[in-house]
Amino acid sequence: MSKMAELSYDIEQLYIEGFSPKSIAVQLECPLELVYDWLESNSIKEESIDPAEWDAAFPPEPVELDEVFSPYNGT
Repeated sequence: MSKMAELSYDIEQLYIEGFSPKSIAVQLECPLELVYDWLESNSIKEESIDPAEWDAAFPPEPVELDEVFSPYNGT
């Protein structure tokens, strides 16, 4: 599986679990634009949800990183 396919899968799983786009980007260490692009490509209308409501409903959990570099940035 390519890195982009893995990233797409990870975004999908975190979104299904109820994480906000911002939280997903932080956890996966990827640009927020990639998360929004994935939502758009899957016909998910994120603008109908107020970002403040997402963060209140689904507060981001601290994530311990085992790696120094993200596997998605090509390094």
